[in-house]
Amino acid sequence: MDAPPIHASQTASRSFGDELRQLLRLGVPIAFVQLGLTGLNFVDLAMLGHYDAASLPAVALGNTLVWIVSMFCMGALAAADPLLSQAVGAHDREAIPRIFGRALLLAVALAVPASLLLLPAGQMLALAGQPAHLIPSAANYARWQMLAILPFLWFTTCRSVLSAHARTWPQVATIVGGNLANALLDWALIFGKFGAPEMGAHGAALATVLCRWLMLAGLIACGWRELGPCLRALRDRSVRAAAFALAPVLRLLRLGAPIGAQFLLEMGVFAAVALLIGRLDEANGDGGDGPRIAGHQIALQLASLSFMVPLGLAMAASVRVGWAIGRGDAASAARSVRVALVAGATVMTGFMALFLLLPEPLARVLTDQPRHLAWAVALVPIAGVFQIGDGVQVVAIGCLRGLGDVRSPMLANFVGFWLIGLPLGCVLGLAGDGGPAGLWWGLVVGLFLVAASLLLVLRTRLAEGRKRLRAD
Repeated sequence: MDAPPIHASQTASRSFGDELRQLLRLGVPIAFVQLGLTGLNFVDLAMLGHYDAASLPAVALGNTLVWIVSMFCMGALAAADPLLSQAVGAHDREAIPRIFGRALLLAVALAVPASLLLLPAGQMLALAGQPAHLIPSAANYARWQMLAILPFLWFTTCRSVLSAHARTWPQVATIVGGNLANALLDWALIFGKFGAPEMGAHGAALATVLCRWLMLAGLIACGWRELGPCLRALRDRSVRAAAFALAPVLRLLRLGAPIGAQFLLEMGVFAAVALLIGRLDEANGDGGDGPRIAGHQIALQLASLSFMVPLGLAMAASVRVGWAIGRGDAASAARSVRVALVAGATVMTGFMALFLLLPEPLARVLTDQPRHLAWAVALVPIAGVFQIGDGVQVVAIGCLRGLGDVRSPMLANFVGFWLIGLPLGCVLGLAGDGGPAGLWWGLVVGLFLVAASLLLVLRTRLAEGRKRLRAD
């Protein structure tokens, strides 16, 4: 295939400051894109939070189901990240279209069953004891997202190729256009502007589906310099046969399954807490407007927005560590890890201060409903407490992924969140009558345990020395 030029960021750094500059050169645009992706949902919720009392908590419940079924798919495809970055670092151009093709095929294989799982969304929410008044809108929203899972997975795969080549501007351009389109579609379809029907939560669902397909098309067009050669290479029968052969596709799935499990465990614990809080609303007779679940979603949405910055740094660190491993440069890999951890912790210190000092102004961006606001203001400072731990753990996961270790984060999340954090939260929030705040304090403890354990694993992996992963 045609070889895209080597980006300056693919060279080894010479010092801490040089590594920081190179990390930020790659990581800031990626973080901007991650913020933009979360911004799509943020705008949905902000408009719904100012539309009526029931739409925001209903969409929060629908989104909970969508993320549960999508997380494993996204994580499994993330296995392509270290394979692509290490292939670029080793100048193995022939491997890139094969990995890309396998990821595209795996996305289809994962998206179909994930989408079908959303068909009985209403029954699942009813079995989970969620507020009956919110279930119809929540289930409708979840079923609409069946049409959005595949384009999102393909979008993620295309981003992996571009990030491995340090090509960030196509991602930035696409996410800016996607957010503008989403805001206009939300405004039109939620509130009935520009001659469109007023659809409320249903309008937000439709806007999300349309934007996912538009963003996929936009990213392919803007990133054609890297994506085009890969797609043209897949027109060759021998390349296509090698890319789509069952054995290497299954190897990619086996490599990605622990990442998918880690994604599912991490996001699943927040989903479990959301469903438990929804039960509290129903038990307290507040199912009509779901103030607790709304407050939880507002705090979680703000935390998700701040999380995107260290996640972007983690993705950049994964690429830089992967390049170093591909070159066989252990010293550069270790330097990339140290710089990324310091950068992630520093950024999240700022967000911690923001959440602790300004909980009400931040929450008001997403809602003007008094009861929703009251619960959100109680939870946003708790979200502030776990900012540093959240930043450290996600950067550590990115570095481990670049080193080729995809199992340790899965185990750390299982122990920290599911064996310790969630049970503790249930004791504090349900048995101890601490309500949503008690459940969130359990998450805080679990998150810091995950971060501490991953730092220990990362230190061990760096001392071991790592070799390039193979997918063929």
